[in-house]
Amino acid sequence: MTQKTISLNEKSYKLLSKLKKKNESYSELIMRLCALQDPSQYDPLLEFRGILRENGDLWKDIEKLIKQNRYEHLIDEIE
Repeated sequence: MTQKTISLNEKSYKLLSKLKKKNESYSELIMRLCALQDPSQYDPLLEFRGILRENGDLWKDIEKLIKQNRYEHLIDEIE
């Protein structure tokens, strides 16, 4: 793996040191912090966001099934 050297002022270094976990490298820390800024890296489900936008009919069918299942679940609880 290629390595790059970066320069930090003392204040930045101390801030990073406080955030670093016990067995975490600074590279891992920076990757973790970057993932917090880009939710698609942090939450793998977000990569599917908007997937049904192109097929509105499919989404309507799925929504209908969800509503039907919720209704049936409520009926089961009442009985």
